[in-house]
Amino acid sequence: MPPAEDIPFTLLGPKAEVPPGFWSSYWGVAVLGVAFLAVLALVAVRLFRRAPAARPPLALLEAELTAAETLPAAEAVVRVTRAFRGYLFAVDARALPSLATEELLTVTGVIPVFLPARQPLAAALRGADAAKFAGAGLETSLLIAGVREAAKRVEDARRTFARPAPAPVVRPRPPAIAPTSSAPPTSPAAIIPVATPPPLPTPPPLPVPPPLPRRDQA
Repeated sequence: MPPAEDIPFTLLGPKAEVPPGFWSSYWGVAVLGVAFLAVLALVAVRLFRRAPAARPPLALLEAELTAAETLPAAEAVVRVTRAFRGYLFAVDARALPSLATEELLTVTGVIPVFLPARQPLAAALRGADAAKFAGAGLETSLLIAGVREAAKRVEDARRTFARPAPAPVVRPRPPAIAPTSSAPPTSPAAIIPVATPPPLPTPPPLPVPPPLPRRDQA
């Protein structure tokens, strides 16, 4: 074997170009695909996720009253009062729950929807205040019954005010009567133009018979 110094040096030439990898070639497509899937998932979640339907104020009040029936008297009075004030505020935003009882009664006294329930509404609020602050005895069942009666009257008033008003009945106006010929001659209403018929053609003259002979000419 000849020594390494005697082996001729031969250039092999450039190697073939190495193709780029998958991620180097398609990274943009991959990013767009991931973004599209994320947007599609977000839209699907928003479409299929339904927000809970808001319960009407009367249903919320009734749930609180039912729960308060099993509570001790002091706790039931507080819960019923809070729920009742929240119901009034849900019906009309002017009836703020933070108002004092007399202030709240003054505000509700000028709102038409609360007028039919003014008596049971005032009795319930004042009775609850007497039980909370003066320690007066108050049956929870009587307080709940008063609140329910007031809410029932308020709901009846809301349905009444929500009905559309009937359209007024417009009676047809009587036809105008033409003026008669009794109007004075100078009145414009008495001058009524009358169409005159065309003149008839004149008939031709009839033939005249010859004169009779006289006696002196017979």
